[in-house]
Amino acid sequence: MDRSPSEEKIASELASRGMRATLQRIAVVRQLRRLRHHPTATELHRRVRRELPRISLKTVYEVLDSLVSSGLASCVTDGGEPFQYEANSEPHYHARCRVCGRLYDLPGHSDGHIRARSAIPEGFAIERIAVTIVGRCPRCKDDF
Repeated sequence: MDRSPSEEKIASELASRGMRATLQRIAVVRQLRRLRHHPTATELHRRVRRELPRISLKTVYEVLDSLVSSGLASCVTDGGEPFQYEANSEPHYHARCRVCGRLYDLPGHSDGHIRARSAIPEGFAIERIAVTIVGRCPRCKDDF
């Protein structure tokens, strides 16, 4: 099977994490990386179906779960909200509009400050710091 350079790169990244480079995984990663926002599994399913019409929503969820487990994607949720996904692996935080639900990426320059100021239990091994600021975005700031 001939693959484009971007597909080869995705296949290589999957292989480096012990995952087979299936058509479904490559398509989900490609769509996730194309999007500049934080899509839900349902939105990704709609987009991937343009390439792979027979892919099920269940398969998209399974692919996303494996991508999150391997570190190729992240799942962003505030509990109760629909899970949203991203492929941004740079350290960063989020701002969520409480009115429309939109997520914004914020630079993650404060990890050292958070680690230094937090009462972290002795011996606790920090793997990741997740911060979500909740407020109203510019479009919704006047809404109540």
